Amino acid sequence: MSTLEIKDLHVTVETEDGPKEILKGVNLTIRDGETHAIMGPNGSGKSTLAYSIAGHPKYTVTSGTVTLDGADVLAMTVDERARAGLFLAMQYPVEVPGVSVANFLRTAKTAIDGEAPKLRTWAKDVTAAMEQVKMDPAFAQRNVNEGFSGGEKKRHEIV
Repeated sequence: MSTLEIKDLHVTVETEDGPKEILKGVNLTIRDGETHAIMGPNGSGKSTLAYSIAGHPKYTVTSGTVTLDGADVLAMTVDERARAGLFLAMQYPVEVPGVSVANFLRTAKTAIDGEAPKLRTWAKDVTAAMEQVKMDPAFAQRNVNEGFSGGEKKRHEIV
């Protein structure tokens, strides 16, 4: 079971007038299987919280901790956070005509691993990943995000 724990998180953001503290002692625990909605008016820190957890360089954590299963998230690089499942998805991901989902995923996997996945096992790996997020494996042959619903785009980003 995974647990994301945020304790007394203080975050500043660089502005034209210098650093401005946006988060002032946020505490939040999210356990495996829980769903949380972060709501508030514009400027209340919702995006700042998400960006700081994801590791955006514009945001500076001045104090507090963020841990995932006891591991210090703030000590992780951005790509390590993403591999651990902490990343931001685009609200409106672009369509990429002419590039199949399977080819896009294989290119991404190659960039991460430094070598291309074996073709003989790649189709099975993609199908298994898609089934895990309840995405029809037929989408592997479609162009990236072309004609996808909002939910299909989100599942594709997770895969």
